[in-house]
Amino acid sequence: MKCTVFDRSSHRITHREYTDEGFLKVPGRVARTGIQEYLARELGLDGDPNRIVRVYRPEDEVFNDSSLGTYDGATVTNDHPKELVTAKNYKAVAVGEVRGSGRRDGDFVICDLIIKDQKTIDDINAGKCELSAGYTAEYVHGPGVTADGQEYEYTQRNIIINHQAVVTKARAGGIARVFDHNPGGNTMPVLITTDSGRSVDVADPANAQVVADSFDRLLKRATDAETKADKAQATADKAAEDLVEARKASGDVAIGERVKAISSAQALARKVAGDEFTCDSLDVIEIKRAALAVALPKRDWSDKSAGYVEAAFDAESDKDEEEEEEEDDGKGGKKPKDKKPMGDTAALFAQFVQLAKDGATPGVTADAAPTPYQAHKQSLSGAHKQKGA
Repeated sequence: MKCTVFDRSSHRITHREYTDEGFLKVPGRVARTGIQEYLARELGLDGDPNRIVRVYRPEDEVFNDSSLGTYDGATVTNDHPKELVTAKNYKAVAVGEVRGSGRRDGDFVICDLIIKDQKTIDDINAGKCELSAGYTAEYVHGPGVTADGQEYEYTQRNIIINHQAVVTKARAGGIARVFDHNPGGNTMPVLITTDSGRSVDVADPANAQVVADSFDRLLKRATDAETKADKAQATADKAAEDLVEARKASGDVAIGERVKAISSAQALARKVAGDEFTCDSLDVIEIKRAALAVALPKRDWSDKSAGYVEAAFDAESDKDEEEEEEEDDGKGGKKPKDKKPMGDTAALFAQFVQLAKDGATPGVTADAAPTPYQAHKQSLSGAHKQKGA
């Protein structure tokens, strides 16, 4: 495709010379090779009009003799006109002209300008001294990579210069200027490098959206990174807390208490479910749940809460103890079991029982041997009589 582009290139004016008429004669860097960036709307491309398009300007096109020859006689303007310079608008926009063809200086094209308009001369002396070419060229689509590793989408060919504009900011950067050693006579660009690697002059209002988009992307990255860091810290804190709890649970005291609790639960479970009950679980609640499933099989214990299981198990174990303390009364009911005394109390109790039996025994024949109680009474009686004699 063939496009008309008002290029911007920034080069110093390093030499000034005034003619007798007051015209300003200066050389200036007006173009360079390499990658330049355009907005999609400048090239008439579809899609996002503010999309950055990287265009490659190869040496064999920029320094082509036929292209360099088009600088000779090109009109100099103060800022770009709305369209290319023609006979119809020349008088309204011309402030000078280019003398001679362009010539190579490293990666740049230099040409000699003569500025004849006083206002433009004053603007240059005040610091408006960057140069931007207005030209037509063909833009050949073909993504590639330059020898120094820079990617591009289009290649610029058949460059024909129409005019050279004196501008405040130029596309080719702050070195595409009229040459000038005059201190304070130039304004330096304020360049930053965006997250995409693009160098942008933030003093240029045209770059405001590019800088804003870059800032938004960087802010999002920072926010996402902060969120990720917070999540990682929360995970680390939880892991540290879990480690502390694990160390407590694995301590000798904790293990001893757990073994004791499991042993106690197993013993009570056998009371509830029978001596044959076994359970391999080391979870106290699960042991009790399994015992209840044996003792009370009509209920579904699998979905019962821990609190429910605990209460039911306690009730069953308490009931077993109560039943052990009762016995059949012979009439289809229950009566408390006789509690037999133990130890010394049992021996003493047995003596009193025997004495009670002896005292309640009816009289015996004379030749019958006296009972211990009778012998005791007789001894008491004999002693009494001896005292009274």
